[in-house]
Amino acid sequence: MAEVSLTQVIVVVGFLAALIAVQIVLQRHSRGIGKRLGRGREIRLLEVAALGTHDRLSLVEADGQRILVLTGRHGAGAFMALGPAAPEQSAEG
Repeated sequence: MAEVSLTQVIVVVGFLAALIAVQIVLQRHSRGIGKRLGRGREIRLLEVAALGTHDRLSLVEADGQRILVLTGRHGAGAFMALGPAAPEQSAEG
């Protein structure tokens, strides 16, 4: 059986300690990091239409743009950007 040297044990323990430290830092600062990474963006699924037993056409809004996405049996087949989303209408009358 292969012998494990003290150096190898120290390297493994150090690596695990570094991973735990990174996890703690990410948990404490997840909101700030998420905003900087673009989590503030909004993606909404507006509508889904079944085209057949395995095909779906979805209308998605992302960053103010509307996109048609065709998905089939083997995943996303195609998409088409439709342009800017229509401004939201107020319910004031």
